[in-house]
Amino acid sequence: MKHSRELFWRYWLPLLVMLTLIKLESSDLMSGAHTASHLRQLLLWVGIRLGDGQLHLLNGVLRKSGHLVAYGLLFFCWLRLLRGAYWRQHGLRDHLRSTKNTIQVRRLWWRPEWTGLAVLFTFVVAAADELHQMSIPSRTGCWSDVALDTSAAVVLAVCIWANVAWICRDQRSILPLIKRDSAGSDEVATGVQGAAAVSISGAHTSGEDFVRKG
Repeated sequence: MKHSRELFWRYWLPLLVMLTLIKLESSDLMSGAHTASHLRQLLLWVGIRLGDGQLHLLNGVLRKSGHLVAYGLLFFCWLRLLRGAYWRQHGLRDHLRSTKNTIQVRRLWWRPEWTGLAVLFTFVVAAADELHQMSIPSRTGCWSDVALDTSAAVVLAVCIWANVAWICRDQRSILPLIKRDSAGSDEVATGVQGAAAVSISGAHTSGEDFVRKG
């Protein structure tokens, strides 16, 4: 129960918040006409006057930038959820906490299956959002926005992969090998000099084992 609550508060709640914000952004209140009006008032308040063409351009740039930021964060929330669920399933959360996240383990921080699912889920949300906007008179659903939103997820995925690869570039000296045997237990063989292979049942790891997939 404790792990379920922590999974919700740490991983599900940020995702639900992002989905709620995207839902609100998809409403009539966030239509182009409304955001342009609010933007004009804000600029006038700070003493800036723009022509209609300039205001339209700035409003469009800000709205598209909002797409990139929102769906980039949504992708990150999906990725954190998938990674967090994996950590919980294999008892890795307490292990990482005990080592203060100092272990450079690429397979613990980034996996292609997590990234692929996170991009897919982001695409589904983006497509559903645009379809929803087609039913609102003041909004216009556009498939190019779906491509823009998905591209934000892909770009962030590449950045995360590059960051993890850079952090874990010197991992050969501490690289352990995780193998799944037919009985469903994990065998962890650390690459640290003098370390012995440790068999862990039920995906349980001790606080002293380095867990990384080679």
